Amino acid sequence: MKNYIFKKISFVVVIGLLLITAFTSCENETIELSPVDRVPDETVYLTPDRCELAVVGIYDAAQSGYYKGNDARRGYPFGAASIFQSDMRGADMMNMASFYLVTYNNTINTTSPNNVTMWENSLAAINRANVVMAGIEDAKENGVLTEEQANQFIGECLFIRALTYSNLLIHFALPYGVQGNNNYGLPYYEKAIIDQESIDESLKVERSTVVETYAKIFADLNRAEQLLPAVHSVNSITRATKGAAIAIKTRLNLWKKDWPAVITEAQKLVSGNAMPFTSPIGGYSLESDPAAPFTSFAKNSESIFSIENSSDDNPTVNGSLGQMSSTRAGGRQLVGMSPILYNSTFWLENDLRRTTLTMKSSAGIVFADKYQRPLDQDEYAPIIRYAEVLLNYAEASVRNGNTTLALELLNAVRNRSVQEADYYVAADFATNNDLLEAILWERRIEFFLEGRRWEDIHRLINDPVFDTMGIPAKTSPQKTKAVHYGVGLAVPSSILLTQPIPYTDRRFLWPISQDDIIRNPTLAEQQNTGW
Repeated sequence: MKNYIFKKISFVVVIGLLLITAFTSCENETIELSPVDRVPDETVYLTPDRCELAVVGIYDAAQSGYYKGNDARRGYPFGAASIFQSDMRGADMMNMASFYLVTYNNTINTTSPNNVTMWENSLAAINRANVVMAGIEDAKENGVLTEEQANQFIGECLFIRALTYSNLLIHFALPYGVQGNNNYGLPYYEKAIIDQESIDESLKVERSTVVETYAKIFADLNRAEQLLPAVHSVNSITRATKGAAIAIKTRLNLWKKDWPAVITEAQKLVSGNAMPFTSPIGGYSLESDPAAPFTSFAKNSESIFSIENSSDDNPTVNGSLGQMSSTRAGGRQLVGMSPILYNSTFWLENDLRRTTLTMKSSAGIVFADKYQRPLDQDEYAPIIRYAEVLLNYAEASVRNGNTTLALELLNAVRNRSVQEADYYVAADFATNNDLLEAILWERRIEFFLEGRRWEDIHRLINDPVFDTMGIPAKTSPQKTKAVHYGVGLAVPSSILLTQPIPYTDRRFLWPISQDDIIRNPTLAEQQNTGW
C-alpha cells in the first residue's frame, strides 16, 4: 500500500531550481494526502503512520527519479542508475548498444540526459529529505512522535541526504586532495525549499569546496549514526541503520585517503583480527556463497544497505538491473563484461564468481549474472555490502603498515570463492604495494556491476603507485568477440574503442545541467571548468 500510494503521488520540481518536491493526490482511488511542500502540514504529519509514509517517500525519491526528456522512470539516482552510470564510466563493463553510449564514449554535455537526470533527481531527492526532516521535527514538537521515533526518521533523512551527495561528488567534483576546478565541491542544501522565500534563499547557496562538502556529508553521517537503530523494525537492508551510516563512512574516508579514520570506523563493524569476521552492530557477516547477496537480495547477512525494487515498483525495462545486464530470458544484454576485467590473472579461472556470477551469451560475450530476474525486475540495488567494509579496512590497514591484518581481511572476502590450494599467503607478496595491488584487483572482481569501479578510478587519481590518471580506454562492443575472452589473455589494442583521457580534461567531470545554469545565477558562475 505504501509503495502504491507514493507511486501515485507526483513530485513537482519548482522552476527556480528543480529542487522542490511536492506530493499531490493524482487519482481518486488513492488516499488523500495534502501537499507536504508546506511545513508544518497538519494532514501529512498528523499521525505516526503518516509520518512513516513521508519517510518512505525519501526512499522513493532515491529509487526512481524521472528521466529527462520523456518523464519515464529510470532508477535515478539509486534504483539502478548509479550502478550503470558509474560502471559505464569505467572500463571493466562494456556498453553493448546505444543505451549508455553518451556515458561510455565520454560525450556528455550540459544537456545530455544521463548527467542532467542524475543531477536533477539527486537534488530532488535531497530536497525531499529536507522537506520531510522539517516536517518530522514539527511532528515531534507537536507531540505526534516520541523523541525516539522522530530521531530515527531524522536519521534516515540525514543518511539519504549524505549518500546522495556522496554520489554527486564522484561525478561533478575532483577527488579529495586533487587541485583544480576552483576546488568546487557541491552546493549543500540543508533547508527545505518550500516557498518563494526559501527559493530565493537557495539561489544564494554557493558551491562548497570539496573539503567543505566532505565535512558536511560526514556531519550528516555522524549524526545519523547516533540517531539510527542497529536493526530497523521494518527492513534492515532497505531502511537506513546505524551500521549503514558507519559503512558509508569507511568508504568516504577511503576516498579522503584518511587511513586511520577508515580503520576507526571499520573497527565498529569488524570484530577481532582473524577470520571469520562479524559485526557487533547489525550482525553483519559474509555469506559463504558469493552469489547469496544477489540471489537472496531481500534476506542475507551481508547486505548492509540496498535500494528496494519490486515487481510493480522498479526502474522499468529501460533501467532495471536484470533488464540491462542479463543474458537470461528477458534480459536485454545492454551491459556486458569487458575482457579488461575478465582476462585478469588476479581472477582465477576456477573462482566461483566466474562460474556463478557471470554467463556467456550465445555469441560468446560474457555478461554479469548478479541480477538474475530480468522478467521480475524486483532485485534490490546494492549500495554497500559487508565485503566492501572488509576490503576498505584491508586497504587502509596495508597503507597504514599492518600487512598481517590486511592479508586476513583480503582473504576473508577472496577465500569463499577460491579453492584452498589457491589461498593467498604472506610469501605471495614481496612488498606492501604487491599486497595493495591484490586488494585493488579484488575490489574490481568482487564489485563488478555494483557501481564501485568509477569510485575507485576517481579516488585513485594521483595515487603515488596506482594512479588511475583519468578516464580509462574502453573496449569496443562491435570489435570484441568470444575469442578475446580468456584468463591471462592479452586485450589487443585493436578492440579498444577510446584512448585514455587525463583527469585534467573537462570530460572527467560532468557539467552542471544547462537548465540549472539558466535558472540559478549563483551556479551559473560556478560551472565546472571548460563547460
